[in-house]
Amino acid sequence: MKTLKEGGPPVVMICANKRPEGAPKPSCGHHGAEDLRGWLKDQLKAEGLWGKKVRVLTVSCLDVCPSAGVVCSLDGGKTLELVDAETERDELLRRCRALAGG
Repeated sequence: MKTLKEGGPPVVMICANKRPEGAPKPSCGHHGAEDLRGWLKDQLKAEGLWGKKVRVLTVSCLDVCPSAGVVCSLDGGKTLELVDAETERDELLRRCRALAGG
């Protein structure tokens, strides 16, 4: 393997997996994951924090699968948190700012 980049900004992971309707396990993608990521990106870009200070990425699955909400990790997957994409997005933004040193 070849290292392409070392270090870099903190990465926030948002599960955006979308299983088919009626699947036995729920999925975060049906609970606003993509909209949450887009909103966070827009807010962080407007504040000059996106990219060099913090990144917010969608991932295919964090393997927790709640019946409602979106699973996120602010520490590279060590801790998984359940976020309501509408009512808790401001708190998630606040925590992203803190990760960025702001």
